[in-house]
Amino acid sequence: MINLLNIMRALADPTRLRIVFLVLRLELSVGELVQILDQSQPRVSRHIRILDEAGLLERRKEGSWVFLRPGATLTESPLTTLFAEADVSQAKAFQRDLLRLDEVRNARTDMAASYFAAHADEWDSLRSLHIADSEVEARLAQILHSAPLGRVLDVGTGTGRIVELFAAESERFVAVDNSPEMLRLARAKIAGLSPEIANKVDIKLGDFNMLPVGDGEFDCVIFHQVLHYAQHPEAVIAEAIRTLAPGGRLVIVDFAAHNLEELRSVHAHARLGFADEFMKKAFAGHGLQLVHQTALEAGELIVKVWMGQKLSGAVPNPKKSPKPQNNLRIVA
Repeated sequence: MINLLNIMRALADPTRLRIVFLVLRLELSVGELVQILDQSQPRVSRHIRILDEAGLLERRKEGSWVFLRPGATLTESPLTTLFAEADVSQAKAFQRDLLRLDEVRNARTDMAASYFAAHADEWDSLRSLHIADSEVEARLAQILHSAPLGRVLDVGTGTGRIVELFAAESERFVAVDNSPEMLRLARAKIAGLSPEIANKVDIKLGDFNMLPVGDGEFDCVIFHQVLHYAQHPEAVIAEAIRTLAPGGRLVIVDFAAHNLEELRSVHAHARLGFADEFMKKAFAGHGLQLVHQTALEAGELIVKVWMGQKLSGAVPNPKKSPKPQNNLRIVA
C-alpha cells in the first residue's frame, strides 16, 4: 500500500528532490550524499528518513556504511516516467550535483585501482596456473547466451566483473557478496555503466549459505570462481537452486579437482576443485539436471563450467518467500 499524500509531501522539498534524482543515477552512501549536497550529515539523514518512510528510497547497511537506492514506490509506479522525463538542465543546483556525482564516480574508480594494484601479485600468481580469464569469460558468455538471461543472481560478485559483463542483457541483476569491501569495488564498476543499465543492478550484502532473496526469483544464478570457498558446497548449491524459477539455470565456473595444497594455505580455498560426479550428484539431489559441462585446459589447473537446469516439477525450500508487491492507493 502506498500513501500518495506522504509521497507528495516527501517530494515537496528541493533537497529531497535532488537526493531522488541522484540516487536514480547511482546507488550512493550517506557520506557520498553529504559530500555532493554540501550539507551536514544530520540534515541529510533527516531528508533520507522522510524519503525512506514514503517508500521512495531503500536503505541498506553494509558494515559501518549505509547505502541508498531507489525504493519500490519510485521504481514500480508512474513516478518512474515522471522523473525520467523531467528536464533539470536549467536548474543550477542539479547541475552542480551532477558534477559532484562525477567526482564520486572518479573516487570509486581510484579506490578500485589502488586495491587492484595492492593485490596484483597475489592474483597474478593464481592466474598463471590456469587458462586466461578472457577465454573463460568468452566460454561463459557462449553458454549463457544459449537462452535469454532474464533475472540474474551473481553469487559472490567480488569486484563485479560478472555484473560488468552481463547486466546489460539481463532483465534484472542482483549481485551478492559477504564482503562490504568487495561490494564497494563492485559499485566502482557499476558507476561506469549507463544509468539505464546501473538501475537494473541491485547490490546486496549476504552470505551464499543463506542468500538474501526469495524462492524462485531468478532465471539464472552464476557462481564465478566462488564455490571453492564453501565449507559445505552441497548446501550452498541447494540454497542457490532454491532461488531458481522452474526451468532456470545454475552456472558454476570453478576448478576441476586438483592437488595444489598452496591454494588452501595461501588463497584460503576450502575445496581443491570439484569432480564432475560431485557436481552431477549435488545438482540431481535438489531437482537440477546437469545439461552442460566443459573443460578449459591450460596450465596446472583445469577450469570447468557446469550448467544445470531446474526441472519444472521441482519444489523450492519454503524458508523464504518473495516480498509482496505494493499496490497504489490514495489515502487522504
